[in-house]
Amino acid sequence: MQSDALFAQLHREAEALGGARLFTVSVQDPDVGLARRAYSSDHTAYPLSVPKPIQQDAWSRRVLIEGQPFIANTTAEFAPYFFDHAQINALGCHSAINLPVLDGGQVIGTVNILDVENHFTPDRVTALQDLLAARHAALVAAMRAVPVGGSVAEARLARLRVRMVEAGVDLVALAPGAHLRWLHGFAPMPDERSCLALIGHRTAGWLMPALNGEEVAAHSDWAQWRWADDQGPAAALAEALAALGDIGTVSLDETMRADHALLVLDALPAARRVFASETVGHLRLCKDAAEIAALRENARIADLAQQALRAAIRPGQTERQVAEAARAAFKAEGAVPEFTIIASGPNGAFPHHHTGDRVIAEGDILVCDIGARKDGYYSDITRMAACGPAPEGYAEVHAVVEAAVQAALAVIRPGTPAREVDAAARAVIVAAGYGDFFTHRTGHGVGQEIHEPPYISGTSDVVLAPGMVFSVEPGIYLPGRFGIRLEELVVVTETGCEILSSLPRDLHIA
Repeated sequence: MQSDALFAQLHREAEALGGARLFTVSVQDPDVGLARRAYSSDHTAYPLSVPKPIQQDAWSRRVLIEGQPFIANTTAEFAPYFFDHAQINALGCHSAINLPVLDGGQVIGTVNILDVENHFTPDRVTALQDLLAARHAALVAAMRAVPVGGSVAEARLARLRVRMVEAGVDLVALAPGAHLRWLHGFAPMPDERSCLALIGHRTAGWLMPALNGEEVAAHSDWAQWRWADDQGPAAALAEALAALGDIGTVSLDETMRADHALLVLDALPAARRVFASETVGHLRLCKDAAEIAALRENARIADLAQQALRAAIRPGQTERQVAEAARAAFKAEGAVPEFTIIASGPNGAFPHHHTGDRVIAEGDILVCDIGARKDGYYSDITRMAACGPAPEGYAEVHAVVEAAVQAALAVIRPGTPAREVDAAARAVIVAAGYGDFFTHRTGHGVGQEIHEPPYISGTSDVVLAPGMVFSVEPGIYLPGRFGIRLEELVVVTETGCEILSSLPRDLHIA
């Protein structure tokens, strides 16, 4: 029996056991993180094309991961677990049962029945479970025969749509940039022409300059609403918004050009506006295993680049020449150098010194802050070096900064507000009498951007969670003398944090 025929037969038998306002079958692909509808009794209102992400929410953990049934007899019971509960209610469904189907101890999908309120009595639940048990072998074969496929981009789009419902957002508008690269794995070339990704609950597409349309189509199967230079984007945008449906709230990319943002807002004068930090940015905060692996690899390369620049430090070399040694090391590992701050002597008192042609002399302290990008992710590490013996008083200040790093690392764990990490580092420096010389926040997130949330500052309300990646980089900057900054990238784990670098924070004497 073909899969569709078996699912339709199960639908009829479930209705005979007490009704089924909505009957669906989903199959899942744990490797991609998607559960995809393979059968729906209402293709129009509840289509097959909307996958659900397998997340660490209570419903996914219980049903899709642990393989336990979920039963709710009222809207109040199931609404916290169903991101599209309003749509389900509109179909007259106010109770639900989700029955996982296991094969060899692994959940391969679910059979889902939604019906009127208080309709899943113990007897009916038992009858439905017996029905699936009797058909188990055939059902497993039918579900295994359904092609799943999918990609990281599709899973992220599914997660975004769940987040949109949670945040009350109807449209996400993204410019070419980091948000879009994370979501779709591709971003068109940005210029002065309006080029935007427009994502609704059912439809995703591009407001696309016509001259780039065919090239973008080679990278993306999303719809396109094209406009030509002699027409302007207004009509194409109106067509796009009509296809996307009613829009009460729009989430705008914070990095979008002002004229492009105003184009969208002017076309939606009654819409509420929020930023993409509430939607895509919210999802980017916690990195997945593949992202952490990419960041770990970038940290390994940055350690090599630090070692290479150290080998180039000697009297008579310029800051720029030392920086070039780091850049060459990055390139040798296939990474693109993004910044190489080499701040020697008194230049070290400028936290974001522009590396220049100052000649390094015996006794100089060097702040070495470098980073590069590989496979879409960044590195960022700061270590200290000296050209010959360190000047008087240096060791004391270095010890204070090292103690501040250790204090910050000690408080990092899930549930800790980010501002407490900043407070821990700052308290050490203030207590040592250098508070006026610690002039910046303790850290910033790192991922597809070198500076991204979460920001580790005294005003941050972000609560740390596993998978967040950020820098810990307290510093002391003494005008006319030297500066000291020690920087680690860390990943928040279930119990604390992991430091990505393996390079000690001790002063290197060249």
